[in-house]
Amino acid sequence: MKKFFLILTIICLSTTIAISQDFIYKRSDNSRISASNIDVQQNHTTYKLFGQETGDLLAIDNGEISMIVYQDGEVRFFEKVGKTKQRMNFKKNMINYHLFDLIVNNFKLSYERITNNGKLGIQIPIAIGYGDPDNISGFDDVYNTFYTGVTLNFYPTGQGKVRYFMGPGIQVGTGFFSDGYYDNYSSVYVNEKIETFIFRFLVNNGISFTPIEALSISLVGSLGIRYTDKTQYNDDQNIKTVGAFAANLSYRF
Repeated sequence: MKKFFLILTIICLSTTIAISQDFIYKRSDNSRISASNIDVQQNHTTYKLFGQETGDLLAIDNGEISMIVYQDGEVRFFEKVGKTKQRMNFKKNMINYHLFDLIVNNFKLSYERITNNGKLGIQIPIAIGYGDPDNISGFDDVYNTFYTGVTLNFYPTGQGKVRYFMGPGIQVGTGFFSDGYYDNYSSVYVNEKIETFIFRFLVNNGISFTPIEALSISLVGSLGIRYTDKTQYNDDQNIKTVGAFAANLSYRF
């Protein structure tokens, strides 16, 4: 019984200590500062680190503060409440449906995981080619059978209703060229499929719009290089410059 009351006392003391401090939440990375002696001025806010009340007086620009939560429960916002909520309480998982890839005979889905600070997304795509490769159009002259890879999306301003992102991505998979040649012996044009391994390195730039919490729409432009271990009959370049464009619909959860 004594042991029980001792544990209960420790829990109560710990809770009292935890709630007897103020918190300054930063916009840049959603981190918080445990503070005391907070003094909000016109352009900046001064404070001392909690537990170091005899230490130096520190200052932070008000433009870097999202909100201050005081020990008595009072909250002071330094930006719109909705903007703060979207940046701090965003959904960290996304399933993306790549609409534009249907034009180039690809069915493509991807999964993206956003880190806790909202500054980085790790995306893994899966694409399957379908349809008639002879009628393919797009930024590349190779038909995709299948590819996957990984993309890093950096969000400089974190998460929100409208956000810009950029980053590198790689794709590895298989495909083929649809090409042909004229057979002088039979006087017949022979059309063949040349199977090949595909590697792409792309740098992506995009913008995303989240009208509601569970839905995002994004546009992405990409530029990079493509390597294949085989080439077309009329082209001996294994490495080429390629580009891509994507329009994505995303479910956030």
